[in-house]
Amino acid sequence: MTHAVRLLRTKAGRAAKRERDSESRKVLKTMWKDLVDRQRGIVNFSDALIDAIGRTRVLVAGAGGNGAVLDFLVRTGFQRFVIIDFDVVEATNLNRLPFTPQAVGKRKAEAWKEYLQAVNPACEVTTHCRRVTKNDEAWLSDVIAGVDIVALGMTDIEANFLIPRVCHRLRKRMVVGPGTSNCWAVSTFTHEGDISLERVGRFGTEGVDAREIDYEAVLPAFMRIYMFPGRTERLSPGTLEKVRRGEIAPRNCKIFVSLVNAAACWEIVKNTAVLNGIPLENTRVIEFPLVQVFDPFRGSAYYWDAGKNRIGIPNWLTGKIRWHKAP
Repeated sequence: MTHAVRLLRTKAGRAAKRERDSESRKVLKTMWKDLVDRQRGIVNFSDALIDAIGRTRVLVAGAGGNGAVLDFLVRTGFQRFVIIDFDVVEATNLNRLPFTPQAVGKRKAEAWKEYLQAVNPACEVTTHCRRVTKNDEAWLSDVIAGVDIVALGMTDIEANFLIPRVCHRLRKRMVVGPGTSNCWAVSTFTHEGDISLERVGRFGTEGVDAREIDYEAVLPAFMRIYMFPGRTERLSPGTLEKVRRGEIAPRNCKIFVSLVNAAACWEIVKNTAVLNGIPLENTRVIEFPLVQVFDPFRGSAYYWDAGKNRIGIPNWLTGKIRWHKAP
């Protein structure tokens, strides 16, 4: 090969690379518009709601199984995030999180930041790589005051108690959906009235300093709130007891984690509409103490009223709900 031919090939290669880089830059500049484009025309996904989604700041507290809601959110057009999680990515997390083996050992919050900005480089992501404890009420108040809506997905009792308390005081909407429920399960604490986790759960802790609460004593009542009928049937005998004793990690699977996080994302979309005065068509926010449940094992859908311990069976033809006392 002559020097002239090699020179021509080098120039051609450089020109091709410049062209590819130019195309990549064009795509990156329009990434948000491209992500939301195919949603237009779906009922409720109006221009007003899509624009509101792009402006809304979401706090995701817990970046493990429930943290997978971030993948749904960023691909739905949300691009302003705050993430709290103290843990690191483990190899067993890859069964449900969209990371590669190269992420193992990284802080989960930082791994999510990299992932979100890889999907949409315009994403604004603030990370807090720390554990939330009963001593963090002042710090949490500052963080939560700066967001529009909260998605709660932590496993520690102190964090799961304190975050709802702060959200209630600040009147911030909070979406919950247990990542280990192995089904579609979701609810919103609207915090517009006097309904709170502590009141519905009858914890006896209202007005008590969070640092003085006996969390082990509260735990059974806390678990009852989220143990909707049929949930324990999705685990083999003895599994839940091993999880509670700390012998094994909580059980989960990509199939069911995807269900619960899709539910949480849709609930966050609906709340975004409400917060921006945008009417919803043929749907509504699921307000706690109601929990919406779809059981993929039995193929059934129902509502769980955590306050009255009852199950509601919806009739999709009439829209009416038939209520039954839970077993």
